Amino acid sequence: MQYRLRAESLAKPLDDLDQRCRLFNNLPIDPTHEEWLRQRAWIRTIHGTTRIEGNTLSDIEVEALLAGEGAAGISQKEAREIIGTREALSLADRLAAEQVVPDESVVREIHKRVLWNQSPILTPGEYRKGENRVVDASGNSIFSTPPSGDVPELMRGFGSWLGAASGKHPAPVVAALAHLELVAIHPFNDGNGRTARAVSRLILVRAGYALNGLVSLDAQLDLDRPAYFAAIREAIGQAYDPPYDATPFVAYFLGSIVKSADYVLARIRGLGQVMVGIRRAIVEKTLPPAMIDGLAYAWVNRHIRAGDYIRLTGRSAQTTTRELATAVRGGWLVPSGDKRGRYYVLGPRLLATPAQGEVN
Repeated sequence: MQYRLRAESLAKPLDDLDQRCRLFNNLPIDPTHEEWLRQRAWIRTIHGTTRIEGNTLSDIEVEALLAGEGAAGISQKEAREIIGTREALSLADRLAAEQVVPDESVVREIHKRVLWNQSPILTPGEYRKGENRVVDASGNSIFSTPPSGDVPELMRGFGSWLGAASGKHPAPVVAALAHLELVAIHPFNDGNGRTARAVSRLILVRAGYALNGLVSLDAQLDLDRPAYFAAIREAIGQAYDPPYDATPFVAYFLGSIVKSADYVLARIRGLGQVMVGIRRAIVEKTLPPAMIDGLAYAWVNRHIRAGDYIRLTGRSAQTTTRELATAVRGGWLVPSGDKRGRYYVLGPRLLATPAQGEVN
């Protein structure tokens, strides 16, 4: 790999990130709420990384699909993208836990999972034979990629660099550089962005930058998509022509992790405020006691189903219907969807709490 880095521009973003890591290592949070936030981050990551590439499913549809609740009305292509992404990210996490150093073969194996059960024309795990270009979700060109004949040699060099990079840079910088180079080479026919983000995740988690699994970088990149693509373009230029100045993208990448961490910290503060309001309503007997778990879960996940409430509280189906109706009348929840697929989203009482706003 041939790139330039201006180290002085990365000192503060790295310091900010290390500060967030220390905060997350000492979070005063209820273990149950922490597990809910962790699962929410997982859903947001799968949703975010696929949505960047044009997948149109909502986070609620993604959650239902991953839970095996069927995919009525969902295209098979989009459903397969979600399942493949889950498998790719699961592989990245497993390899990180095993302290596997990623190399060229790991990148290709992750890509095979990204394109799980997709068209064989896309040649999962195999390098492209024709030309390709990087475009955003609207089809706008970001930059042109190297000729396909150069890809095998470039990927061999990339794989070798991955094995040695940890001795040259802090892990978050390695993760950003790996993401940028893989996207720049664009070695596959499809799924390059999802593969690059999964490889970055592997590097971050392996080095202890998982932030307890509570943070979704991919969701932040999706929310900030124009700036994300602009940072890639600023670093690479109009065409892949190394050596390039990787600093703009690395700084953006590090800042995005910090932003995603700050988002979760704000959510945790908001959850504390929500709990105060729920307890007050329970004392005033305008909410049943079991709602302390039900509404906290709804806050974290942005919705709750009757089945979730039964699982959390042990209530019967009849009691669940009655207690959810009480929450609706009180403005805590709002029903959505038809009777069979009904779920409850946040009502005005929960929406009024600061730091609740989550776009995806």
